[in-house]
Amino acid sequence: MDLQESLQRALHHLQTGVPAMCVSACDEILAESPGLIQALYLRGCAAFETGDIAMSINDLDIVHNNHPEHLQAAYHLGRSLRAAGRLEEALEPLQAALSEDELTIQARYELATCLARLRRRPEAIHHYQAILTLQPGDAQVAANLAALLERENRLDEAESWTSKALLMNPTNETAQMTRATLDRRGGKYLEAAKGLRSLIPEISNLTNRSIAWNQLGQCLEGQGDWDEAFNAFSESNRIMKKDCTGSLPDPRGPHSLQTLARIQEWLQDNPMADWNEPATNDTGGIAFLVGFPRSGTTLLDRMLRAHPDIEVVEEKTLFSLLHQDWSEPGTLEGLADLNDAQITDARNIYRREMSRHRRQPQRSLVIDKLPLNLAYLFLIRRLFPEAPVIFLQRHPMDVCISCYFQAFEIEGSMAYFLDIRQTAQYYNAVMQVAVPSMDQVGGPLHRLRYEDLVAEPQDQLMALISFLALEWHDSILEYLQQGAGQTSNTPSYQQVSQPLHTRSIGKWRHYSRQLESSVSLLQPWVRRFGYQELDTARSAE
Repeated sequence: MDLQESLQRALHHLQTGVPAMCVSACDEILAESPGLIQALYLRGCAAFETGDIAMSINDLDIVHNNHPEHLQAAYHLGRSLRAAGRLEEALEPLQAALSEDELTIQARYELATCLARLRRRPEAIHHYQAILTLQPGDAQVAANLAALLERENRLDEAESWTSKALLMNPTNETAQMTRATLDRRGGKYLEAAKGLRSLIPEISNLTNRSIAWNQLGQCLEGQGDWDEAFNAFSESNRIMKKDCTGSLPDPRGPHSLQTLARIQEWLQDNPMADWNEPATNDTGGIAFLVGFPRSGTTLLDRMLRAHPDIEVVEEKTLFSLLHQDWSEPGTLEGLADLNDAQITDARNIYRREMSRHRRQPQRSLVIDKLPLNLAYLFLIRRLFPEAPVIFLQRHPMDVCISCYFQAFEIEGSMAYFLDIRQTAQYYNAVMQVAVPSMDQVGGPLHRLRYEDLVAEPQDQLMALISFLALEWHDSILEYLQQGAGQTSNTPSYQQVSQPLHTRSIGKWRHYSRQLESSVSLLQPWVRRFGYQELDTARSAE
């Protein structure tokens, strides 16, 4: 075999758009010359084009590790890792590729894509801005930048870049979506709805079409067209339920209906009062903020983090490793009898995971804010029996309608919210585990109503700060004074940028007819949490 001729032939196949033939040619070369870097590089690039991402990563990783100066290989490795969803791993080779002038724009684009998906939006924004400095006429980059700026609540900048993107390309889908979002957020509901109705039939990507229907639902709500709003939200969820990967919850997941039922049964037979007490106290410095999704935990998070002694770690699955160990069949049984060494080990696992996400370690109290830790209060109490727990509750009907209307990323238990009846079933299942846990625990627990928090925030916050054994600081009221400019990695990012309001209280009454099938599941919790008994007769506006 003439090696150079074979490599040239493989390169020719790649350059002329027949990557499968390039892969075959490289297979022949590598059979005779195993580990040949040139052949691995070409095959790695060609495998990406054929859709064999695993082969692409394997080959290009070898090239990158052995020849880090090969910046083309670094770029293509980063691109393949991004395609495989290995976003954190993609950052290093893509960052390296920036050193090559010919790769700067492509590498920055891939980096921005990864960083945006990792919710590191300010960094993604930086790379898009750098691309536009070099290539100011790129409509898609301008549209992507505008979408991220809106997500960061930098609305004036988002407005400017949306307009620029639409001037470059009036049909750009991303820019049109951001235009509608900005119009809706500015109260221009009719304009936003008109734009979305025109855009929806043109959207081929089903996830984007679902998002557009959700946006239309929000516009219709803004106009007080409640029935049509419900229909739009339902169409959004129907698309996701039918066509989105992961729209069926994993029955083995730590927050699944099946797992919650098993935990409930186990807790009934193993009351916490019978568990052995750990002899070793924890070092403290941790509190937990829990509540069913859409109960206002992000709002309270924004308020609490203004206190100089509080850091909030926002929606990180810090218990994930322990969930894997203790939510499987047969493993709960040992939880009541853990010895001190096992408890200490579990605490260390948790704290190591938390330390990865802390950004202000000088603050004396870190609050783990993950709403659905509500279902794992028994585990929190097992490991940290003295840790303060804040339970933020909201009217069950408002919570469920808000979850059904929210465009969550469909992962884990969020898939339950694609169906209104299943949303109520899930709420019921979580509370059947959480409420007995709260009734049994002996540690510090503070119950707070969302409705009270928005009606009298200062009084409620002063009581909460006292519960956390911290001194009151007026800085905690900065959220109430500023509002705009706040951002969040949760679906509530738009709400946290707004001044406090009570418009969401009692919203469920506009949808009482659609909620009739859920009343039997939610009525006991309405009563238990002290809300007014449900009257499903539809309110007139």
